[in-house]
Amino acid sequence: MHAYTQNGEEDTVLRDDLKRVKKKLSLTFAIAIIGTCVVFGLLYYLGIDLLNNYIEGTSHLIYDNEKPYIDEFQQYVSDNDISTTDVEQYDEWMSDHDISFYSVKEEGKVIYNKSNVDKLISPAKNMYDYRFTGSYELPVQFSDIKAEVFIYTGFTIKYYIALMIFDVGFSLMMGIVFVYLRIRKIIAGYQTELEASQEQEKKARQEKDELMRNMAHDLRTPLTGVMTYVDVMKLENEAYAENMKNLNFISEKVLDIRTQVDNLLDFSIAGSQRPIELDASMDVEYIFGDYLSDVCAQLMKSNYEVDAEGISFKQVKVAVNMAFLTRIFSNLTDNIYKYADNKKPVVMKTAFTKKTFSVEIGNGVCDNKTLLKSAGIGLKSVDAMMQRMNGSMSFKREHGKFWVKLEFPIV
Repeated sequence: MHAYTQNGEEDTVLRDDLKRVKKKLSLTFAIAIIGTCVVFGLLYYLGIDLLNNYIEGTSHLIYDNEKPYIDEFQQYVSDNDISTTDVEQYDEWMSDHDISFYSVKEEGKVIYNKSNVDKLISPAKNMYDYRFTGSYELPVQFSDIKAEVFIYTGFTIKYYIALMIFDVGFSLMMGIVFVYLRIRKIIAGYQTELEASQEQEKKARQEKDELMRNMAHDLRTPLTGVMTYVDVMKLENEAYAENMKNLNFISEKVLDIRTQVDNLLDFSIAGSQRPIELDASMDVEYIFGDYLSDVCAQLMKSNYEVDAEGISFKQVKVAVNMAFLTRIFSNLTDNIYKYADNKKPVVMKTAFTKKTFSVEIGNGVCDNKTLLKSAGIGLKSVDAMMQRMNGSMSFKREHGKFWVKLEFPIV
């Protein structure tokens, strides 16, 4: 398993892992099939040999099963005065009694024999019939001569069928057990790799978060110092318009850098795997009324026109982390300051569904494209913080406006 960092790499590694799994599974099933066939073959031939020895060693087995048929056949021959040439008559008797194979001999010479192969499994007949005819031929007095008759009713088929069932069942069971154990081993191996990968990824993420936090704090300190000196210089140079212009430019850039550092820190905190606690659920008006009012006031103070007619509230509750929510609205306000066209109104509205409450903020897109270039850390931070609060953030461009939508689950 691998720790994925980019979508392209993730797809490539996933395909490689799937190929490895398919290869291992194909090999597993191939070995299982071959092994099952080998086990079946060994059991079959060993079983046949043992079964033959059993039947040969049990001398009365065939006799006990065939003797009653011979006696009944003798009675039939005597009652109907049948000769050895009356084949149709004793064929009829044999058929009525479901005889699988029989033979009639005179002094060792075969007069007649017949095998009803449709009533007998051929391998069983070959194994158990012909080899025993010489040992178990019994005398029958026909009307013309006295002959030796062997009658086989197929009773040994049950042994053959039982052997086949056992062979197939045992072989399949061994194959299934092998596949099961092999798949368990494959899964266990991937679980071990996955756990190691997750641990490595967790460690790397923690190190990255720690680095980002340290960098943010390290950058904040000198920036704060720079801003302090800039403010002092501005007070000392109020009479010098050109100096003030340069100092204001420096001040704006330093503030912009500090905002980006704050966004970076927010993104690091929001992307951390450390658990956060949501505050107790409260009415949406109580939570968002003040935030939206503050945003409106700040924007109007900065000469932005604000359309807040779409804001309304219902008696529903949501659970949020107030610290995260403060940073979210701060990021959105900063984005409006940096990238929105102050000649176009900022639209704010709320919406409700059965399961969610949402806030939408739309601002005009500035015609100066250079102002729109950004790494998007602010929005990524907002998205990460929304996800940590079980919500979601989405954005779109529509009819000359840039819209950001915050969606919170109703509790």
